[in-house]
Amino acid sequence: MPMSRRWELGLLAGIFVLAAILRVTVAGQSGLWVDEIFSLALATGHSLEQPADIAQPALGDFVESDHAVSLDQFRRYLKHDDPPAGPRRVVRAVLLSDTSPPLYYLLLWGWTLLFGTSDFGLRSFSIACSLACLPLLASVGRRVGGAGTAVASCTLFAFSPPCVFYSTEGRMYSLLWLCVLALLWASIALHRKGGGVGLSALWVAASGAGFLTHYFFVFPWVATVGWLVLRPGRLSRLRLVGCLLATGLVISFWYIRLPESLAGWRVTMNWQKGEPAGFNRLASARELALQFFRTDGPRSMKIALLAFGIVGVLLLWRMRRRPFAWRRLLLWLAFAAACMGPLVFDLIQHTCTAAVRRYAMAALPPAYLLAGLGFATLRLPVRSILLALVLIAWKPELLSMSRDRNPGPAIQKVARAASERSGPSDLILVHSIPSGALGVARYATGSAAFAPWVGQLGKRRVPESIEQLARGRKRILFVSVHEVGADAPEEQWLRMHAIVARDVQLPYGRFVEFRPRAAETF
Repeated sequence: MPMSRRWELGLLAGIFVLAAILRVTVAGQSGLWVDEIFSLALATGHSLEQPADIAQPALGDFVESDHAVSLDQFRRYLKHDDPPAGPRRVVRAVLLSDTSPPLYYLLLWGWTLLFGTSDFGLRSFSIACSLACLPLLASVGRRVGGAGTAVASCTLFAFSPPCVFYSTEGRMYSLLWLCVLALLWASIALHRKGGGVGLSALWVAASGAGFLTHYFFVFPWVATVGWLVLRPGRLSRLRLVGCLLATGLVISFWYIRLPESLAGWRVTMNWQKGEPAGFNRLASARELALQFFRTDGPRSMKIALLAFGIVGVLLLWRMRRRPFAWRRLLLWLAFAAACMGPLVFDLIQHTCTAAVRRYAMAALPPAYLLAGLGFATLRLPVRSILLALVLIAWKPELLSMSRDRNPGPAIQKVARAASERSGPSDLILVHSIPSGALGVARYATGSAAFAPWVGQLGKRRVPESIEQLARGRKRILFVSVHEVGADAPEEQWLRMHAIVARDVQLPYGRFVEFRPRAAETF
């Protein structure tokens, strides 16, 4: 029996509330990791990864000071200036430091001016974007497969571990989902109603926002354009050409500078070209698609994959004559293109982005719409049992996130462990990239002086720099975290000329406490 509109809206409202509670709970667990620190720095107008010789401190660029300074001197990179930097400086910081477009950082700039630069202030923007996805997801699901598809898709989106994780991360993936869903919704509306000015403008806005949020948006976008070319419905192809030209005009201000942006030197440039240990391209391609349906833990993963497998087989069986009907075809194309995108990029650029699951995150909305469509083809008792199995399989990972969102990359833990009971005569010396060093400065306690050592910048020398930094210090608290392959000659010098009082290995980094050999101070 079809679900009544009242029941549908009630269920969707309940899902929305539970999704919000879950995300707020998870976002409050653990500190930021390096990419989130990077987001906060750029959104407040501070460039981190530019070459040392072009850094302009007056414009907020990261610089290594010649001498140790207070922690607050580096914490300022993660706050708005007084008066705050404007949007132009944010765009400059993105151009110098990141290989992503600037829209996320510009929106985050405005958000943090309103809600502050605390950990939750940063992550709450991602939460807001993910919650804004739910009405669009429900609307697209309803147009593709009815109320059952809408409710099932929103349930999966609300409680899926990867969705909860990236919804509570201070990065652009929630905004990317919102752009993908807006594009899907507008494309279906154009197909049904034709190219009215309002719908055309919405399609252009969704396309432009996606292109200015993440470059890999191009893959589901190309799939969507291909679908509209093949199945234009009431949309004239001339109108579609006009939408394409308007989109190009909207994004041109950034994309004419794209060669300049990609050619610039950065601290972490070329990290995607390093092949991870045991990397297998075929296995990575499989994981890009399966990540939305599986979970951690062998038993839970088997339950989840079994449930989704049954739904997939029944979907193809029940719709064997029309599994790729025109609206469903749009979802299949968008999902496949987003999953295949990293592989295509690797083929062209000779990189290994397929090993990084988040590069296929644009596939998440169509993945759960397709899964919701499969659930909706089942009778209510069977649908409820299989959906419950999926949620039970996902529960352990969700509980783990609600206790500690980032058990691995926990800069907060490293910083606080290293700086515990530190005093003004001590030095915290951080071997890392700039965002890692700023993360340690953000969470370090005590009154120790602070100095970053960014090997890629090539500004510090051994022994001159380490001798100058160490002079007069009773202890040196050396922290190594997210160094991205840079050697640590300063640590080798300290091990040769000082006593190792403590050497602690943590999941995401380590710290070593050094003391002078034959005197009270270095």
